[in-house]
Amino acid sequence: MRRAALPLLLLLTALPAAAARIERGPYLENMAKDMVTVRFRVDAATPAWVTYGAAPDCERFLTIFPAAREQKAPLFGLLPDTTHCYRIYLPADQSTGVYKAYEGTFATFRDEDKPRFSFLAFGDSGSGTPEQLQLAGQMDKFSPDFVLHLGDMVESGLDADADAQYFRPYAGLQARVPFFQALGNHDYGADARAAAGRGFLRANYVPFHSTPLTGLPPHYYFFDVGNARFFVLDANAFDGAKFAPSLEPGSRQYRWLERFLARTDKTWKFVAVHEPLYSTGAHGTSEAELKALEPLFLKYKVDLVFQGHDHDYERTTPVRAGAPDEAEGIVYVTLGGGGSTLYIQRRNEDWSEKFLPTYSFAYAEVADKAFTMTVYNKDGEVIDTLEVTK
Repeated sequence: MRRAALPLLLLLTALPAAAARIERGPYLENMAKDMVTVRFRVDAATPAWVTYGAAPDCERFLTIFPAAREQKAPLFGLLPDTTHCYRIYLPADQSTGVYKAYEGTFATFRDEDKPRFSFLAFGDSGSGTPEQLQLAGQMDKFSPDFVLHLGDMVESGLDADADAQYFRPYAGLQARVPFFQALGNHDYGADARAAAGRGFLRANYVPFHSTPLTGLPPHYYFFDVGNARFFVLDANAFDGAKFAPSLEPGSRQYRWLERFLARTDKTWKFVAVHEPLYSTGAHGTSEAELKALEPLFLKYKVDLVFQGHDHDYERTTPVRAGAPDEAEGIVYVTLGGGGSTLYIQRRNEDWSEKFLPTYSFAYAEVADKAFTMTVYNKDGEVIDTLEVTK
């Protein structure tokens, strides 16, 4: 719908005394080169109007959404590698007018002919601790193309705790940069291993997040950016989550993963998963997960695996079958220091290149066939770097 539709309503220039208000968000998810989903929560069920266009034309197009508290606005037909602006309009009570509740910008993904992008990666943040907020403040200084969260977004998994532990700490980033999430064990709730956990994810996570429809959302999916494909997996069945999809060989998730790994001709293949395949932290290596997935990752030449679960930072050497292997091994990076209580190292392994029990996040860049990663602590200090060239 064209922008001419909005003036049919009286546009109020200031926030009216009695008006619907955004109480969560807006936050961006499910980004691609030609679309994004804008989500936000209103304090009461109300219609909403979202205008958007290539900046600075914020009202080139208009989309109207019916009354709801949880508003989900998928914006299609966007231009690749373009900065867009968007505005959210909400009605004023006892009036035919609307007011501008929010205005922001985002940039769509580049296509493969422009093989460069950047992203932030971190996990295990759901805590509400001062350290989480300090780390969030450091991340907000960056302007990545997207953010990769490695799971355990909310300690209890409950939506009632999500504002304090997830949405508010990253509000600035989420309004301008899409987040892609891997589910963690805490996201399945306290009864993840029991029958009482049935329906928990459907009640506390699914209604509030938008995931690419390339797998079985929200459990597993892939997304493309530039010359890379990211595979986001749900390995919580290895941790005993009763209602998580299996990732054992022959399972639906495993067959999906092998199918798309085999068909992917991108320069880079990255994997995001919560439970680590290689770790010397408190949880350690999941032998069943390692046995199931490492042969697949090696066969289809996965470049890097991002992990969470252990509350620390760890980077392996290129490793294969439990031993360093510079020729054929894969680097595994654990980024579980997003805010929850830190873990110490439990054992020594030849393949563990660096281990730090510290709050941290990674900023990574891909420029054609070069990958660089810089890891920062909560004070903004560099604690590790990695360079990979193809």
